[in-house]
Amino acid sequence: MAESTIETTTTKNDEDEFMNDQNMLDIEEELKKLDGGSDVNVVKAVQNELNNKRNSDAENSPTKSPSIASPECSTANESPPTLPYMTSPDPASVKSLANGTLPKSGKPMMMNLEKNTKKKVTKARGRPKQKALVAMYQSQIKDNNVGIKLCIKKSDLTSSGNKNSSKKSNSAMPGKAKPVRKRSRKSKVQANSDSESDAYEKRRKKEGGKAKSNNNTENENEPKQAQSVFAERLPQHILHRIFSFAIADTGTLPTISRLARVCSLWRQVAISPSLWRTVDLSAWPVRERQRTELNLKWLIEHRLLGSLDLNLSNWKIKNVDCVFEKLLEAAPNLEGIALGGWKELTSDQLLYLVEEFKKLSRLDLSSINSETNIGKTAVGAASICTATQKMGERLTHLYLANNRLANLPQIISTLSTHCPNLESLDLSNVTTIAASHGILHVEKFQHGCQKLKALRITNSHITLSPATVQEQMESPGFPDLEELSIAALADESRIFNDECLQRILKTSTKLKLLDVRGCARLTHDSLIRLPTWDLKHLFLSGCSVTRDIGSGLELVASKYAHSLTELDLAWANATESLDNALKALAEKGKESPLSHLNLCGSSVSVDAVKEILINCPALSSINLSSCRGLPRGVKRPLQGVTEIKELRETLGAPLKFVKPTIETSVKPATE
Repeated sequence: MAESTIETTTTKNDEDEFMNDQNMLDIEEELKKLDGGSDVNVVKAVQNELNNKRNSDAENSPTKSPSIASPECSTANESPPTLPYMTSPDPASVKSLANGTLPKSGKPMMMNLEKNTKKKVTKARGRPKQKALVAMYQSQIKDNNVGIKLCIKKSDLTSSGNKNSSKKSNSAMPGKAKPVRKRSRKSKVQANSDSESDAYEKRRKKEGGKAKSNNNTENENEPKQAQSVFAERLPQHILHRIFSFAIADTGTLPTISRLARVCSLWRQVAISPSLWRTVDLSAWPVRERQRTELNLKWLIEHRLLGSLDLNLSNWKIKNVDCVFEKLLEAAPNLEGIALGGWKELTSDQLLYLVEEFKKLSRLDLSSINSETNIGKTAVGAASICTATQKMGERLTHLYLANNRLANLPQIISTLSTHCPNLESLDLSNVTTIAASHGILHVEKFQHGCQKLKALRITNSHITLSPATVQEQMESPGFPDLEELSIAALADESRIFNDECLQRILKTSTKLKLLDVRGCARLTHDSLIRLPTWDLKHLFLSGCSVTRDIGSGLELVASKYAHSLTELDLAWANATESLDNALKALAEKGKESPLSHLNLCGSSVSVDAVKEILINCPALSSINLSSCRGLPRGVKRPLQGVTEIKELRETLGAPLKFVKPTIETSVKPATE
C-alpha cells in the first residue's frame, strides 16, 4: 500500500514538473516572438519567487494538506512541492509585465496578470460588423399651405454602407493605405434633420445670395445708362392713351402690372385710376393662396379707386361686410360686380350691396349655393326677388349660373314686373328642387323684358310653361335678342322642340348666335323658319338635322352662307347631306366669311374639305379630328394661317381667291 502511494506521488510530481517546464517553454517562445528573446530571466525570477512563496505558505500552515502516504515517506521525500497546473497567460499581458517593474511579492503580480488579461479580453478590438448595404429610404410627409409635399431622403444605413465599401476598396489597393480617422459623433439636431434636400436648399440659398451680391456689385461698378429720350420726353397723356389701347385688347391685368415694371414714368402712368375702370380679378393673382381678404383690401384702397366694373370671383372672403365698406369708400359709382363663388354671402349683405351702390346695374351671383342650403345663401328666391325689386329699372345684367334655385316662376315674375331694362339673363347649369320649380313663363317674360339681348339656359332643368294660342299670338317676343343658348346633355335633350324654339324666337330678327347642341327633337324646319337672316354663329352638334339624309342641312347652310363665321357640325354621320352643305357654303367664294369650322367625328369626304379650303379665304381654324373619310396626317385640329396653308398643300387644294395686299411706300421727308 505504501509503495503504491509513493509511486502515485512521484508520478504526480513528475507531471507537475513537466507541465511547469512546458509552460515556461511556451512563455519563452512567446517572448522570443514578441521581444526577440529579451527579458527571459525576468520571467524565470517571477516563477521562482512564486514557488518560494508557495513553499513558505505550506510550511507555516498549521494543517497540512491531506495525503494517503505515511509520515515517513513524506519526510523522506524532501523535494519541494511544485506549482500546480497554471494556464499560460496572454502574450500581450506578459509583454507588459516584462517591460514594467517587478513587485515585491508574487500574489499581487497574479492579480495584475488576471486584471490585465480581463481588460484585454473586454477591450479586444475585432473587426466591426458591417452594416447593411441595401439602399433604404425614408419618406417624410409634410403639410404646407399649398398641399402635401413628399420629401425622400437616404437613410444613415445607406451612407454608412457606402463609406464601408469605399474603405474596402482603398484597403485592397497596395501602397495606398490611409490612416483610419476617428469619426466624430453627430449632434442630435443634425441627425434628426428633415432631409438632405433641406441642407441642399439652404446651401443653394447661400450660394444664390452670394451670386446675387456679386451681380449687384458688378452692376454697381458698371456705369448707369441714361434713360432713353423716348421715355423721358414722351408726354404722359400720350403714354396713357397707348396704355388704354393695350388694356382694351388684353384686359387690365396682368398687362398694366407688367407695364408698371418698366420704369418710374411708366409706373406713374400705369397706376392712374382711369386705367383701372374695368378690372377682372377672377384669375389674378395666379396663385389662389394670394387671393386673401388682406390683399383684396389693399387693392381696393390703392388701385381700385373709382372703378366701374369689378370681377371678384373665386376670392375666399369671410368678412364680407368689411370688404363692402372698403369698396363703397373707394368706388361708390360701381356699375357692375361679379361675386361668383362667394359662398359666405348672405341675403342681408346682398341687400346692403344693392342699396348702397346707387349705380349698380350688373350683378353676377354664379356658383354660390350649388352645394349648400338654399335658405342660408343670397341666391334664395326671396333674397333675389327683394334685390331685384330694389334695383328696379337699373338692373341690366343678372347671372345666376351654377346654382340650385327654388321657385323660378316667382323670380321670372319679379323680373318681368320690376326690371324692364334687363338685357342679359344667364340660367346655365341651374338645378331645381322639383320640376314645378323650373317652369319658365316665356310669354309673360316677353311682355316685361322686351329689351333682352342674351338668354342662356344651357344644360338646365328648365321647361317652358304651356300657353294657349291666344297668349302666343299676343306675345311681343324678344325683338332685340341676339344670343340664345339652349344646348343640353342627354338628360335634357328632349325638353326643347320646334315649338319651344318658335315661341322664344318669334320676333328675334337680330339673332346672331344660336346654340342648340344636343337638342335631339329639333328639325331643320324650325331652323329654316327662323326670322333672322344674318346668323353668324350656329352650333348644331348632336341635333337630328345632322343625321337627316334629306336636304335639310343643305337648305340651312344655303340660307346663312353669306353671314356664317362659325359653324359646328361635329359628329354628323350623313355623308351626302354633309358634303352638300359644305359645298353650299363654298359657293359664296371670296365673299364667304367662314373662319371656324368644326367637323370633329363626322363622315365628311375629302372633296368637300377641298372645296372649303379652295373657296374660303377667311378660314383660320378647322377641326378634322376622328374623321373617318380623310387620310392620315390631317385628322387633327388645325389653327392659324400656317397650319391651314400646310393643309392646303397636303391635300392639293390651293386657295382660289387671294386677298389683295395693299403696298405702302414711305416717302422721304422733304427738307
